[in-house]
Amino acid sequence: MRKLGLLLGAVALLSAEGASAQGAVVRRALVIAHNGSDDPSLPDLRFADDDGVLWAETLQRLGVETTLLVDPDDVTRAGARPVLAGARPPTPDEVKREVARLRAASLADDELGRQTDVLVVYVGHGNTDEAGRAYFTLAGGRLDKASLYADVVDPLAADYTHVIVDACRASGVVGSRGGGTDAAVLAELRGMLAREQLATRPTVGAVFAESDDGETHEWSRIRAGVFSHVARSGLMGAADINGDGRVEYSELGAFVSASLQGVKGLPARLTIHAFAPTGEPRRPLVGPAPRGPSLTLPSGFEHSRISVEDSDGRRLADVRRSEDQYVLLRLPEREVYWIRTPDSEARITLAELSTGVPAMAARELQERGPAEEALRRGLFAVPLDKHFYEQYVAAAGLVPVDLARAFPPAEGGTLPHALLRQPARGWDLGLTALRAPLGLNTLSTGPSVALRLELAPFLYYGVRGTYALTPVARDGFRLHRATVQGLVGTEGLYRTPLFLEAGAGWGVLGVTKGALRMGDPLVLTTHAAAGVMAKVSGLRLRLAATLSADRVTLNGKDYWDPSYGVELALRR
Repeated sequence: MRKLGLLLGAVALLSAEGASAQGAVVRRALVIAHNGSDDPSLPDLRFADDDGVLWAETLQRLGVETTLLVDPDDVTRAGARPVLAGARPPTPDEVKREVARLRAASLADDELGRQTDVLVVYVGHGNTDEAGRAYFTLAGGRLDKASLYADVVDPLAADYTHVIVDACRASGVVGSRGGGTDAAVLAELRGMLAREQLATRPTVGAVFAESDDGETHEWSRIRAGVFSHVARSGLMGAADINGDGRVEYSELGAFVSASLQGVKGLPARLTIHAFAPTGEPRRPLVGPAPRGPSLTLPSGFEHSRISVEDSDGRRLADVRRSEDQYVLLRLPEREVYWIRTPDSEARITLAELSTGVPAMAARELQERGPAEEALRRGLFAVPLDKHFYEQYVAAAGLVPVDLARAFPPAEGGTLPHALLRQPARGWDLGLTALRAPLGLNTLSTGPSVALRLELAPFLYYGVRGTYALTPVARDGFRLHRATVQGLVGTEGLYRTPLFLEAGAGWGVLGVTKGALRMGDPLVLTTHAAAGVMAKVSGLRLRLAATLSADRVTLNGKDYWDPSYGVELALRR
């Protein structure tokens, strides 16, 4: 049984990998992050450089070849993240140099028949000059509308280009990034990435956020821009609503919108803008990720709002799940992770990350202040469920993903995520009905109890006890049957609600009639069952067809006495 389950899982994963390899896309990224401002009235940002580092780490984890242009401050530099070793300053010359390198790489891939996608991520100040022209700030220069497209996007020679922008201002603990409240300034900044601008470039898409007063926000608690943090969480897998390992514009837009939906008490409301490439509206921003650190949050996991931090307190990802939603978060590599919910937490090492669902312990909340409280309570307060996604896609005019296999009624994952499931463990209390032993033409009924524990993914072991009697006496005789059996089984394989199990053990068969008592206390008994699991009105039920056989001695002869029936059990 164990070998069969492992073999089927290996075949499925290899099939999924083979299918994805046929449509493989070479993905590269240019991340530009700059705290500084060339406007004396605008103070430097606090976390743009931290965002740049996290963007680079996230994209590398997702299998994207990434170049980072950043001038880190002392605090960020002291973190000594490996991605900083190859980082260069975000100057106009370095931008042009990296664009030329990416262009050469794209042309070389094109010669080999490979498709290429390039992500351009900018985090920093957005402003307008004296003539009202919008620009993004670089170290010693500017990137205006003309140069953004003429010097960066268009020369990349990629099949598709995805632009992600978090361009903002900063002020206070919950600071802000970006333009002021002047409507003309907002219109100009928005115009740099507006749908009309992208309509002439069918292979270019863009994602950015703003508020109704033109500002998006930084949050010192997560040491990052709110939009950047939410967008990274989505790309890591929190936005992958159909579980295919790819994150499309409709998914990322819906996830960011849902995550920001509940934020109240801030000066302005944050809004997401997602413009998919018109040439291929379902072109994913990221595709199936390589193997690496991943946190599985299976359907049925009791916690809905989850945060992941590293041992230095950097917030890596957040997600708010609906009850029946599975999530696989692909995390940047760390030696230690902290998994946190509003009232519990768990410390997990890199080696422990893949061993199963974390065991959570109580924690204390420490966030303070009205703006901190607004973000803590409101951010990720709304789950990205099917209803929200469909409403968002319809309102945004985006092309939806295929949800035919998303939001399963039972636990589990699709073939690429075959381990997304709740471990089989717990007590089952049931009621059985089966053909009476010894060939009597009647039914036996009675209770059953079982304890099942996970042995390996999709495999479990346990123990099962039953008692049954014939409720109606035949010629004054009543039959009694009690068993205790060891179990092995499989359930939830390939995101199906089906299970299959077998067992063997010891049983007692007895006959009573009035004061007469007789029986066989040493019966070898076997058990097999196949059925379906479902959640009905919040109750987890198992319905099975059963087949048992007892080795009995009758009239001096040993033979197998088969019996078939049904069992309905409640899992606690």
